[in-house]
Order: sequence, then C-alpha cells, then structure tokens
Amino acid sequence: MDAQIRQQHLAAIVEGSDDAIITKNLDSVIQSWNPGAERLFGYSADEAVGQPITMLFPADRMDEEVDFIARLSRGERIAHFETVRKRKDGTLVPISLTVSPMRNADGKIIGASKIARDITLKREVEERQRLLLAEMRHRVGNSFAVASGLLAVAARHSNNVAELVAVMRQRLHALAQVHSRTVTHPSGAEPEGTSLFELVNSIVEPFTGEVSAKLELPEVDICPAAITPLSLLIFELATNAVKYGGLSASGKGISVHAERFDDRLLIRWEEACISTPACGDPSYAGFGTRMSQSAVSSSLGGTFTREFSPQGMTATIDLNWSSATGT
Repeated sequence: MDAQIRQQHLAAIVEGSDDAIITKNLDSVIQSWNPGAERLFGYSADEAVGQPITMLFPADRMDEEVDFIARLSRGERIAHFETVRKRKDGTLVPISLTVSPMRNADGKIIGASKIARDITLKREVEERQRLLLAEMRHRVGNSFAVASGLLAVAARHSNNVAELVAVMRQRLHALAQVHSRTVTHPSGAEPEGTSLFELVNSIVEPFTGEVSAKLELPEVDICPAAITPLSLLIFELATNAVKYGGLSASGKGISVHAERFDDRLLIRWEEACISTPACGDPSYAGFGTRMSQSAVSSSLGGTFTREFSPQGMTATIDLNWSSATGT
C-alpha cells in the first residue's frame, strides 16, 4: 500500500470516527477538526480551526493545557485522561482524552493530536452504581436497626425466650409480607396492589407495643408501581421512630392521617416525642431522608418534608393522586 492510499485510509477513519479527533500546534491553536468534534462540541470546522484549543476549557481547567504542552514537548503521550470540556452552547461534557505528540519528517515535535470521547453515559452508570451501593449500605444498616427495634419492642412484652421468638417470627413475617408485595414475581407477574391502610399498618404494627400507633387512613388502593417507593418511605419513618422517635422506649406514639385534596394525596406522619433529630440539627438531611425525597419526587410526583417542634416531629408526604393510585 503506497503512501497516498494510506493517507486516504487515515483520512476516512478520521472523518468517520464517532470520537472527536483534533490536531493543534504547540501554540495550542487548532489545526484540524473532524465531524466527530463538530458533533461533540457544537462548533463547525470553519469555526474551530485557527482558534485556541482553550476555547473548549472551563475556567477552572485552564492549567491542564499548560501541563499538556509541557508533557508533549518531552515526547510523552497522555492516555485516557478524564476531564471536562465546554460545548459551544456553554454546557459541560465529561470526556476521556488521549493526547499524542505529532512530529515532522525530522522527528521534531510540532504539535499534538487529541482524541476525545464523550463519557457522559459512563459517568451516569457510575453515579447510578454509587447511589445503588449507598442505598444498599443504608438498607442493610436499616435492616439491623429494624431487627434491633423489633427485639426491643418484643422484649418488653415477652415473659420468656419462647414467647420472644414467637413474637419476633410473627413480626418479621409481617414485614416480609409487605416486602413481597413490592417485588416482581420471577414469572414476570406484576406485584399485587394493596390498600393504603394495609400498607402502613403492616409496616408499623410490628414496631408497636406499649406505644400506640393511631392510623386514620381513607379507603385508598395503592397501585403496584407506588408500593416500593412508599414502603421505603414508611419503613424509613418507622425505623427512625423506633430508634429515637415516637416508637422508641421514651416515645409517646405516632399517628398517621391521610386526605385527598383534588389531585393530591396528603399523608401526615406525626410523632409525640422529644423533638430532636439524631444529628441534633433539624435542617440536616441524611441519606435516608435524601433517598426518601428522591423516591417521592421521581416515582410519586410529590414531596417529602419534616418539621420539628417542642411537641414532636411531623413528616408530610404530598403525592400525586394518579401516581399513587394508578387512577
């Protein structure tokens, strides 16, 4: 294959690449700009060629180009460097960058070629994995807290080990029944729905003992899609109530009320207790609170807020009626 054919093949690869392929001189001025760069950064070749490569750099990344030029001058190749660049419309895009020195016929370094790949999807996947792991850790921690809370409640009402085991088995079974309603069956069958009262009562009842739980809930059916996010939220509230709230040894009980207002379903969870959050800061939102807020917002078209007063804590769950009931 002669040099002309090789050059044609190389040009075809550059033109057809999904990645942005850019060349620049040692003064950081853009010399070439392929269609992939046009798609990634939004500038046409006419707009980009002759401009400084730093037009793509966010203000806090300018030092990177100084480092690149220094390393290129030493003949170094920079591979898979993850950074952020700025598109023509001002939006930022995460990229993986490979920078290689370009030499003339005499072997002198005269510039660099850059290959930039959009890693937005990769970053999104990594973030989802991070959140899933964080949620898993939180759930595992809450599971131990649930077991501890159940033991504390059951122990106060059991006269011997056999009775304690029986009570624990009954209460864990009740919670398992609620969980089973939130999981798609291996056959692919959708989970069955449940009433709002049954959902809340099934979660709260295992935690009650000497302290009371007053439920005033209308006849509302919760659709299968809403069971998981709403269960997560109720579990979070119940677990916190057992640890240091209205269902703890020093608590004075809880009450849960719900009403429909036009296209909204409003649920209020009220605790009579010493009104101090675990961290001591009423404005602090831990992972459980943030997870609850996210679940309510993304899956149920609503909001989740907490208010502390000398009389106790009130959590308000404001849901879209259709998202919660499927009607």
